[in-house]
Amino acid sequence: MGKGRIKGGPRSSTIAVAMVITTGLVSGCGGDDQGSGGSKATNGAVTLTWSMWASGTEDRDAWQKVADDVAAEHPNIKITLETAPFNDYFTKLGTRLAGGSAPCIVSMQSLRTGGYTSGMRPLDDLIAKNALDVGDFDTSIMAGLASGGKQYALPYDLGSLVITYNKDLFKAADVPAPKVGWTMADFESAAKALTRDGKHGFVAYPTDLYMFPMLLSRTGAEPVDASGKLALTADPMVTAFQWYADLAAKDGVAPKVPGVDNNFPDTQFLNGSVAMSVNGPWSVLSLKQQAKFGVGLATIPAGPGGSKTYSAGSGFGISQSCPYPDEAFTAISVMTGAKVLGQLGELGRAYPARKSVQDKWYKNAFEGAKEVIDAANASAKPFRTTGNWDQVTKTLNQYGVQAFNGQATAADVLQQVQQQAAR
Repeated sequence: MGKGRIKGGPRSSTIAVAMVITTGLVSGCGGDDQGSGGSKATNGAVTLTWSMWASGTEDRDAWQKVADDVAAEHPNIKITLETAPFNDYFTKLGTRLAGGSAPCIVSMQSLRTGGYTSGMRPLDDLIAKNALDVGDFDTSIMAGLASGGKQYALPYDLGSLVITYNKDLFKAADVPAPKVGWTMADFESAAKALTRDGKHGFVAYPTDLYMFPMLLSRTGAEPVDASGKLALTADPMVTAFQWYADLAAKDGVAPKVPGVDNNFPDTQFLNGSVAMSVNGPWSVLSLKQQAKFGVGLATIPAGPGGSKTYSAGSGFGISQSCPYPDEAFTAISVMTGAKVLGQLGELGRAYPARKSVQDKWYKNAFEGAKEVIDAANASAKPFRTTGNWDQVTKTLNQYGVQAFNGQATAADVLQQVQQQAAR
């Protein structure tokens, strides 16, 4: 997800200031046929704009390599890459989709798919027309990138949320490293012992992928009920959210949150100020390049019902305004093919959505990662959201900070978010 963030995948990451490419719409490359998000030259070559989130040069370089792979395989197709920080990406995308000025190739996160389908082209006819075998894709992320029975994107990654921890801080505090199957009691004990010398045991923050797995494991709370409606005011959710916020507000094992800053958890973890954070397998590339300490992975601590977590991921679709859907589909078929996803897996940039190349991710992963990821995948469930999830999560960021600083109760915050989302 894919983070948002060191994400996301689902959340591609936002741990560094992103390089924003302000290319705007692609202008004609000597062409005589131009349209939103693409242009066609007189020799039939097509240039397509692709919009993607990225957290810095390493991220962008990885995606540029993907764009180059498309051109290498299909010389008549050129991809112009635009990148933006994850936190800004979907706001800008919504405006462009509504205005008919979206890029041809649209990057989409599973949590947010339902909110953008009006501006995206269903891919089912193109999948059938090109006889694309989708059987190698993980079924959960295919479902996450579908809405109303239609497929809106092909996936490149998926991942189950896990705990990342600072091995150096654990060792310095003489705290046993977390293992698969550790419990909430183990987590709380470790967080308390690791809170010393101006550092904290954990970083808590009110954002979707990085908070809700902890709440799910703690009480079984889910933000959306079985009918697909937002259910933030249900008792298990209020109880779990209060516990999570109190890690900072009352227990002091997590730092107070200075304000709305979705980079806060990643910044705190990477600068060594906290010993534990929640993240996904899409974070490996950024963590290995930026962390100045040993990083370990652990499952989300088990509550009364065992260890539970969510899975999410991302993929690529086509905007309704794209004048060259056939070429765009050819491009995303390459971008989500086994060759490209295998390369991204080896980089640690993505836990591949194709089952046939998932083993490549482990080649450069952290020690012990396979046991943790396998266990997380076994307990994960797809993260279900509402059609207006982008609004929900932004409102939760806005009001949730107050609970983490002891200025409001969980019940009040969740009631406010529930009411705002219903408008």
